[in-house]
Formats: sequence, structure tokens, C-alpha cells
Amino acid sequence: MSGTIAPAAPARQPHLTWQKLLLGDWSRWVRDPLDVARIAFAAATIGWWLAGEPATQVVAATLVLIAAHFIGLPRFYDFSLIVVMFLLAWGEVLGLYDSWSSYDNVVHFTVPLLTTGMVYLLLMRLEVLPEFSALTQVHHRVGFFITTLCLGMAIGAAWEIVEFTLDSTTSSHLQVGVHDTSTDLIFDTLGAVGSATILLLWSLGGHSLRRRPGAALAHKPFMSFLTVHAHPELRP
Repeated sequence: MSGTIAPAAPARQPHLTWQKLLLGDWSRWVRDPLDVARIAFAAATIGWWLAGEPATQVVAATLVLIAAHFIGLPRFYDFSLIVVMFLLAWGEVLGLYDSWSSYDNVVHFTVPLLTTGMVYLLLMRLEVLPEFSALTQVHHRVGFFITTLCLGMAIGAAWEIVEFTLDSTTSSHLQVGVHDTSTDLIFDTLGAVGSATILLLWSLGGHSLRRRPGAALAHKPFMSFLTVHAHPELRP
């Protein structure tokens, strides 16, 4: 009998899973479908500019999305930013505000809904606000919810100030009247409530407030993203 040892069989390559498809990371520059959407956004912007159309808003939105690639937002908020930039920039250049009467309400609800959590994350990384994991008492978490809610309402109020300033200094007509402004603020508040709820549930699920490498999520069950649990040290 020969003493030669047979070579080991090559390891079986794992099959494509939803985690690898959606969470990446595929490469350094194109990590996942969100980066594909970012590239498509930039390509559409270039095409719009080459067509000779006004492109200030979409160029600015593209630059924001490119910057977000390097910030490392959690995937949910990265996706949220892409949606918000599309609503704001392309909604303006395509005339959706004028052609669809409810579009303004959709924007005023969606923008605080999807951006308030990002503002909280930014302030958290600057150590202005605490991480949720550090809040172990019920009243701290209530304060967390209220703070996020107030941030969203402040975003809406700041936007109304911007609109008022532009109307006062340029020929724009962004504010139609008191009813329009009041309706905008109501939808801003509803969006802020939704955002505070999302961030609260996100944190209760123990999900990271930073972008995690795709390898760290390679075997994470899909339903685990919907898990909510109380902190073991939580007490009234």
C-alpha cells in the first residue's frame, strides 16, 4: 500500500445567502446595493446636468450621498438618507411639488421620519448625547424618546425658517400661508414620532448604531433584526 496521502478535498464554497447579497461587503468601494443606488443617483445627476437641466439640487444631494459613504452609517440610515435625498432633490427638479398636491406633506412626514435618527447618531458620536446602551433606567429611556422627538420637531421648524428666509430674500414662494405652514409642522411632528419610535425599537433590539462589516452579519437570521428585548439592568 502506498504511503502517499491523498490531497484534501477543496473546501466547499458557501452558497449565496441573503446576508451576502444585501449586506455585503462586496468590495471597498461598492459594498452593497446601497452603494449601487448611490452610483445610480450620481449617474442620473450627471445625465441631468449634461441634458442642460438645472442641477444644483441634485448635485448637492449627490455630494451628500458620497460623503455618507465614508461616514459609515448603519445600513438602515444609509438607505434612509438615499430616500430623503431623492425626495428632496429629484422632487424639486421634476416638479413633483407642483404636480402632486400631497407631495409636500409626504416630504414633511418622511424627512423627519428618516433623518432624526441620523442627527441623534451624529450627536452621539460627538459625545453630546449618550449611547442607548448607557441608559438603564426607564425614565432615561423616556428621555431618550422625548429628545429624539424634539430633534425631529426642531428639524421641521428649522426647515420652515429656511423657507421663510428664502421667501423674504428671493422671489421664491415656498410658504403659501399659515395653513400650509401649520400643516407642514404637523406632518413634521408625526414623522418625528415615528423616528423616535424606530430608534427606540432599534436600540431595544440591541442593534449597533454604527455600520457593521458584512462578515459580522453573515449568518444573522433575518427575523433577528425585529427582536426587541429589555436591558438586563433596566429598573424603574
